[in-house]
Amino acid sequence: MTPNRAIWNRAPWLTAYLLYIGLSNAWGAYRALDRYWVLVSHRAPNVPHWPYLVLGILSVLAITGIVGIWLWKKWGLFLYVFCWVTALALNMFLGSPLWSYLLSFVNLGLLYALLRPKWNFLQ
Repeated sequence: MTPNRAIWNRAPWLTAYLLYIGLSNAWGAYRALDRYWVLVSHRAPNVPHWPYLVLGILSVLAITGIVGIWLWKKWGLFLYVFCWVTALALNMFLGSPLWSYLLSFVNLGLLYALLRPKWNFLQ
């Protein structure tokens, strides 16, 4: 039995937040892949290339997860969290500043707070 479609209406804040993180991940994918191609073209031997390629792919996968959340699918949330954890580990490997880690936790916490009232509608 499926819940009433009128209840499935996405809250305006959740809609805005999903659009925001979708656009942020699109920009992140562009920046990571651009940095990867710059490193490859300059053949920088002391800078690892692969983390930027993986970050770009993770950003594209995160967008796929966001589309899944938009369509009320649990796999979308699980895919987004997987991408978040993996990207956090890669950013630690690359030596990103501490404030970026804290902001990423705020990002995930805000998504949880916005999805919690509608958790039963994720299929």
